[in-house]
Amino acid sequence: MSKRRVTPVIRIASLMLLLSFISGCSNSPASVSDRGQPPSIKIKSHRVNTGETLYSIAWRYDLNVRELARANSLMPPYTINPGQKLSLILTKRGSTLTSVTRHTVNVGDTLFSIASKYGLAVGTLTRINHLTPPYVIQPGQIITVDSRFPGPTGPNATRGSGHSVAKSTSSATSRAQSQLNKPPPVYSDNWQWKWPVDGQVVETFNPGKLQKGIKIKSKNGTQVRAAAPGNVVYAGSGLRGYGRLIIIKHSDILLSAYANNDKLLVSVGQSVKQTDVISNLGVDGTMYFEIRKDGDPVNPISYLN
Repeated sequence: MSKRRVTPVIRIASLMLLLSFISGCSNSPASVSDRGQPPSIKIKSHRVNTGETLYSIAWRYDLNVRELARANSLMPPYTINPGQKLSLILTKRGSTLTSVTRHTVNVGDTLFSIASKYGLAVGTLTRINHLTPPYVIQPGQIITVDSRFPGPTGPNATRGSGHSVAKSTSSATSRAQSQLNKPPPVYSDNWQWKWPVDGQVVETFNPGKLQKGIKIKSKNGTQVRAAAPGNVVYAGSGLRGYGRLIIIKHSDILLSAYANNDKLLVSVGQSVKQTDVISNLGVDGTMYFEIRKDGDPVNPISYLN
Protein backbone atom coordinates (compact mmCIF):
# COMPACT_ATOMS: atom_id res chain seq x y z
CA MET A 1 0.00 0.00 0.00
CA SER A 2 2.73 2.45 0.91
CA LYS A 3 4.54 1.95 -2.42
CA ARG A 4 1.33 2.63 -4.41
CA ARG A 5 0.77 5.88 -2.49
CA VAL A 6 4.38 7.06 -2.91
CA THR A 7 4.47 6.58 -6.70
CA PRO A 8 1.80 9.24 -7.53
CA VAL A 9 3.49 11.68 -5.16
CA ILE A 10 6.83 11.18 -6.91
CA ARG A 11 5.18 11.67 -10.32
CA ILE A 12 3.49 14.90 -9.22
CA ALA A 13 6.74 16.23 -7.74
CA SER A 14 8.62 15.39 -10.94
CA LEU A 15 5.98 17.14 -13.05
CA MET A 16 6.19 20.27 -10.88
CA LEU A 17 9.98 20.35 -11.20
CA LEU A 18 9.71 20.02 -14.99
CA LEU A 19 7.19 22.88 -15.24
CA SER A 20 9.38 25.03 -13.01
CA PHE A 21 12.38 24.37 -15.25
CA ILE A 22 10.48 25.27 -18.43
CA SER A 23 9.11 28.44 -16.86
CA GLY A 24 12.58 29.46 -15.72
CA CYS A 25 13.96 29.00 -19.22
CA SER A 26 11.28 31.15 -20.82
CA ASN A 27 12.02 34.03 -18.44
CA SER A 28 15.81 33.93 -18.76
CA PRO A 29 17.39 36.95 -20.50
CA ALA A 30 18.40 36.62 -24.14
CA SER A 31 22.08 36.40 -24.92
CA VAL A 32 23.83 39.43 -26.35
CA SER A 33 23.92 37.83 -29.79
CA ASP A 34 20.13 37.50 -29.73
CA ARG A 35 19.63 41.23 -29.21
CA GLY A 36 20.08 42.27 -32.80
CA GLN A 37 18.05 45.46 -32.74
CA PRO A 38 19.87 48.67 -31.77
CA PRO A 39 18.48 50.74 -28.87
CA SER A 40 17.02 53.30 -31.29
CA ILE A 41 14.50 50.71 -32.51
CA LYS A 42 13.36 49.70 -29.04
CA ILE A 43 13.32 53.18 -27.50
CA LYS A 44 10.81 55.50 -29.12
CA SER A 45 11.70 58.81 -27.47
CA HIS A 46 14.39 60.61 -25.49
CA ARG A 47 14.08 63.33 -22.85
CA VAL A 48 16.82 65.93 -23.29
CA ASN A 49 19.22 66.34 -20.35
CA THR A 50 21.34 69.35 -19.47
CA GLY A 51 24.50 69.48 -21.58
CA GLU A 52 23.20 67.28 -24.39
CA THR A 53 23.19 68.33 -28.03
CA LEU A 54 21.30 66.79 -30.93
CA TYR A 55 24.61 65.39 -32.14
CA SER A 56 25.35 63.61 -28.86
CA ILE A 57 21.82 62.16 -28.77
CA ALA A 58 22.12 60.93 -32.36
CA TRP A 59 25.52 59.43 -31.47
CA ARG A 60 24.07 57.69 -28.41
CA TYR A 61 21.36 55.94 -30.42
CA ASP A 62 23.40 55.34 -33.61
CA LEU A 63 21.22 57.70 -35.65
CA ASN A 64 21.81 60.10 -38.51
CA VAL A 65 21.61 63.60 -36.99
CA ARG A 66 19.89 65.10 -40.04
CA GLU A 67 17.19 62.41 -39.96
CA LEU A 68 16.75 62.90 -36.22
CA ALA A 69 16.36 66.65 -36.76
CA ARG A 70 13.88 66.09 -39.56
CA ALA A 71 11.79 63.69 -37.46
CA ASN A 72 11.51 66.41 -34.80
CA SER A 73 11.03 69.36 -37.18
CA LEU A 74 14.31 70.93 -36.07
CA MET A 75 16.24 73.32 -38.25
CA PRO A 76 19.92 74.33 -37.98
CA PRO A 77 21.50 75.10 -35.57
CA TYR A 78 19.35 72.34 -33.97
CA THR A 79 18.63 74.09 -30.68
CA ILE A 80 17.19 71.79 -28.00
CA ASN A 81 16.33 72.39 -24.35
CA PRO A 82 16.51 70.29 -21.16
CA GLY A 83 13.24 68.43 -20.63
CA GLN A 84 12.34 68.50 -24.33
CA LYS A 85 11.02 65.18 -25.64
CA LEU A 86 12.51 63.98 -28.93
CA SER A 87 11.06 61.27 -31.11
CA LEU A 88 13.52 58.54 -32.08
CA ILE A 89 11.18 57.10 -34.71
CA LEU A 90 12.75 58.02 -38.03
CA THR A 91 11.72 57.59 -41.62
CA LYS A 92 13.67 55.14 -43.73
CA ARG A 93 17.11 56.52 -44.53
CA GLY A 94 17.16 58.35 -47.83
CA SER A 95 13.40 58.98 -47.87
CA THR A 96 11.55 62.18 -47.08
CA LEU A 97 8.73 62.74 -44.64
CA THR A 98 6.37 63.58 -47.48
CA SER A 99 6.20 63.10 -51.22
CA VAL A 100 7.43 66.67 -51.76
CA THR A 101 9.92 66.97 -54.64
CA ARG A 102 10.17 70.78 -54.80
CA HIS A 103 10.86 73.45 -52.19
CA THR A 104 10.06 77.14 -52.55
CA VAL A 105 12.84 79.22 -51.01
CA ASN A 106 11.72 81.39 -48.10
CA VAL A 107 13.45 84.42 -46.61
CA GLY A 108 16.26 83.14 -44.37
CA ASP A 109 16.60 79.77 -46.14
CA THR A 110 20.07 78.46 -47.02
CA LEU A 111 20.98 75.42 -49.06
CA PHE A 112 22.29 73.92 -45.83
CA SER A 113 18.98 74.39 -43.99
CA ILE A 114 17.00 73.11 -46.99
CA ALA A 115 19.26 70.06 -47.35
CA SER A 116 18.91 69.30 -43.63
CA LYS A 117 15.12 69.59 -43.79
CA TYR A 118 14.86 66.96 -46.53
CA GLY A 119 17.70 64.69 -45.38
CA LEU A 120 20.05 65.52 -48.25
CA ALA A 121 23.71 66.47 -48.44
CA VAL A 122 24.36 70.01 -49.66
CA GLY A 123 26.50 68.57 -52.46
CA THR A 124 23.54 66.51 -53.67
CA LEU A 125 21.26 69.55 -53.57
CA THR A 126 23.68 71.68 -55.60
CA ARG A 127 24.19 68.88 -58.12
CA ILE A 128 20.54 68.11 -58.83
CA ASN A 129 19.76 71.84 -59.09
CA HIS A 130 22.74 72.63 -61.33
CA LEU A 131 24.04 75.22 -58.86
CA THR A 132 27.57 76.56 -59.06
CA PRO A 133 29.56 78.89 -56.75
CA PRO A 134 28.82 81.29 -55.15
CA TYR A 135 25.45 79.45 -54.78
CA VAL A 136 23.15 82.48 -54.31
CA ILE A 137 19.48 81.58 -53.79
CA GLN A 138 16.49 83.94 -53.77
CA PRO A 139 13.09 83.92 -52.02
CA GLY A 140 10.52 82.35 -54.34
CA GLN A 141 13.09 80.23 -56.15
CA ILE A 142 12.07 76.59 -56.74
CA ILE A 143 14.58 74.03 -55.46
CA THR A 144 14.39 70.32 -56.29
CA VAL A 145 14.65 68.23 -53.12
CA ASP A 146 14.36 64.75 -54.60
CA SER A 147 17.50 63.32 -56.20
CA ARG A 148 15.35 61.19 -58.55
CA PHE A 149 14.25 64.29 -60.44
CA PRO A 150 16.40 66.82 -62.34
CA GLY A 151 16.34 70.37 -61.07
CA PRO A 152 15.23 73.46 -62.97
CA THR A 153 17.59 74.94 -65.51
CA GLY A 154 15.75 78.18 -66.32
CA PRO A 155 16.11 81.67 -64.84
CA ASN A 156 14.89 80.47 -61.44
CA ALA A 157 17.81 78.08 -61.15
CA THR A 158 19.81 80.86 -59.54
CA ARG A 159 23.35 80.10 -58.51
CA GLY A 160 23.96 80.56 -54.79
CA SER A 161 25.98 79.64 -51.70
CA GLY A 162 24.95 76.59 -49.74
CA HIS A 163 25.24 78.78 -46.71
CA SER A 164 24.34 82.15 -48.17
CA VAL A 165 21.07 83.43 -46.76
CA ALA A 166 18.20 84.12 -49.12
CA LYS A 167 18.13 87.89 -49.37
CA SER A 168 15.33 89.98 -47.87
CA THR A 169 14.60 93.67 -47.83
CA SER A 170 16.24 93.91 -44.40
CA SER A 171 20.02 93.57 -44.34
CA ALA A 172 19.87 93.18 -40.54
CA THR A 173 17.65 90.13 -40.96
CA SER A 174 20.10 88.65 -43.46
CA ARG A 175 23.03 89.16 -41.11
CA ALA A 176 21.15 87.58 -38.19
CA GLN A 177 20.14 84.57 -40.27
CA SER A 178 23.69 84.23 -41.57
CA GLN A 179 24.99 83.89 -38.02
CA LEU A 180 22.22 81.44 -37.15
CA ASN A 181 23.05 79.20 -40.12
CA LYS A 182 26.80 79.16 -39.65
CA PRO A 183 28.21 76.95 -42.42
CA PRO A 184 29.95 73.71 -41.58
CA PRO A 185 33.53 73.29 -42.76
CA VAL A 186 33.97 72.30 -46.39
CA TYR A 187 34.99 68.68 -46.71
CA SER A 188 36.74 67.05 -49.64
CA ASP A 189 37.02 63.33 -50.27
CA ASN A 190 40.72 63.96 -50.86
CA TRP A 191 41.19 65.47 -47.39
CA GLN A 192 44.18 64.03 -45.52
CA TRP A 193 43.24 63.31 -41.90
CA LYS A 194 45.84 63.38 -39.13
CA TRP A 195 46.17 60.99 -36.19
CA PRO A 196 44.61 62.46 -33.01
CA VAL A 197 47.48 61.13 -30.86
CA ASP A 198 50.79 59.38 -31.41
CA GLY A 199 50.75 55.79 -30.27
CA GLN A 200 49.98 52.18 -31.13
CA VAL A 201 46.62 50.84 -32.27
CA VAL A 202 45.67 48.18 -29.71
CA GLU A 203 42.09 47.55 -30.86
CA THR A 204 40.96 47.74 -34.47
CA PHE A 205 37.63 48.59 -36.09
CA ASN A 206 35.22 45.65 -35.82
CA PRO A 207 31.54 46.72 -35.83
CA GLY A 208 30.43 43.08 -35.74
CA LYS A 209 31.83 42.94 -32.21
CA LEU A 210 30.52 46.43 -31.35
CA GLN A 211 33.99 47.94 -31.82
CA LYS A 212 32.91 50.99 -33.81
CA GLY A 213 36.24 52.77 -33.66
CA ILE A 214 39.88 52.17 -32.78
CA LYS A 215 41.85 52.35 -29.54
CA ILE A 216 45.25 54.03 -29.60
CA LYS A 217 47.64 53.42 -26.71
CA SER A 218 49.67 56.50 -25.83
CA LYS A 219 50.60 58.18 -22.52
CA ASN A 220 48.62 59.82 -19.75
CA GLY A 221 48.23 63.55 -20.39
CA THR A 222 49.17 63.34 -24.09
CA GLN A 223 47.73 66.21 -26.12
CA VAL A 224 44.80 65.16 -28.30
CA ARG A 225 44.52 66.97 -31.63
CA ALA A 226 41.67 67.46 -34.11
CA ALA A 227 42.08 64.96 -36.94
CA ALA A 228 40.50 67.40 -39.40
CA PRO A 229 39.06 70.94 -39.25
CA GLY A 230 35.51 71.35 -38.04
CA ASN A 231 33.07 72.65 -35.46
CA VAL A 232 32.72 71.18 -31.95
CA VAL A 233 29.16 69.89 -31.58
CA TYR A 234 29.56 68.10 -28.23
CA ALA A 235 31.97 68.32 -25.30
CA GLY A 236 31.02 66.58 -22.08
CA SER A 237 30.65 63.32 -20.19
CA GLY A 238 26.97 62.53 -20.73
CA LEU A 239 27.44 59.49 -22.99
CA ARG A 240 27.97 56.35 -20.95
CA GLY A 241 31.06 54.39 -21.89
CA TYR A 242 32.88 57.29 -23.53
CA GLY A 243 34.14 59.18 -20.49
CA ARG A 244 34.87 62.81 -21.31
CA LEU A 245 33.98 63.02 -24.99
CA ILE A 246 34.41 65.51 -27.84
CA ILE A 247 32.48 65.25 -31.12
CA ILE A 248 33.57 67.36 -34.09
CA LYS A 249 31.48 67.98 -37.19
CA HIS A 250 33.62 68.12 -40.33
CA SER A 251 30.91 68.27 -43.00
CA ASP A 252 27.24 67.53 -43.56
CA ILE A 253 27.99 63.81 -43.38
CA LEU A 254 31.21 63.34 -41.39
CA LEU A 255 31.73 63.44 -37.61
CA SER A 256 34.65 62.33 -35.46
CA ALA A 257 34.69 61.46 -31.76
CA TYR A 258 37.52 61.55 -29.22
CA ALA A 259 36.82 59.62 -26.00
CA ASN A 260 38.53 58.89 -22.68
CA ASN A 261 39.89 62.38 -22.17
CA ASP A 262 41.08 63.93 -18.92
CA LYS A 263 40.69 67.65 -19.55
CA LEU A 264 38.53 69.10 -22.34
CA LEU A 265 40.04 72.23 -23.89
CA VAL A 266 37.22 73.14 -26.33
CA SER A 267 33.52 73.88 -26.01
CA VAL A 268 30.40 73.43 -28.12
CA GLY A 269 30.25 75.85 -31.04
CA GLN A 270 34.00 76.36 -31.22
CA SER A 271 35.72 76.01 -34.59
CA VAL A 272 38.95 74.05 -34.70
CA LYS A 273 41.68 73.68 -37.26
CA GLN A 274 43.39 70.44 -38.11
CA THR A 275 45.92 69.45 -35.39
CA ASP A 276 44.52 72.02 -32.91
CA VAL A 277 44.86 70.68 -29.35
CA ILE A 278 41.36 69.84 -28.09
CA SER A 279 42.05 67.84 -24.89
CA ASN A 280 44.50 65.91 -22.75
CA LEU A 281 44.38 62.13 -22.66
CA GLY A 282 42.97 60.29 -19.65
CA VAL A 283 44.64 58.33 -16.88
CA ASP A 284 45.22 55.06 -18.73
CA GLY A 285 46.67 56.87 -21.77
CA THR A 286 44.29 55.21 -24.24
CA MET A 287 42.43 57.20 -26.89
CA TYR A 288 39.19 55.80 -28.31
CA PHE A 289 38.56 57.35 -31.74
CA GLU A 290 35.55 57.05 -34.05
CA ILE A 291 34.51 58.44 -37.42
CA ARG A 292 30.89 58.29 -38.56
CA LYS A 293 29.60 58.93 -42.07
CA ASP A 294 25.88 59.68 -42.36
CA GLY A 295 25.45 58.25 -38.88
CA ASP A 296 27.22 54.95 -39.63
CA PRO A 297 30.59 53.99 -38.10
CA VAL A 298 33.42 53.71 -40.66
CA ASN A 299 36.96 52.44 -40.27
CA PRO A 300 39.12 55.39 -39.11
CA ILE A 301 42.26 53.74 -40.52
CA SER A 302 40.97 54.34 -44.05
CA TYR A 303 40.85 58.10 -43.35
CA LEU A 304 43.95 58.66 -41.24
CA ASN A 305 47.17 59.66 -42.99
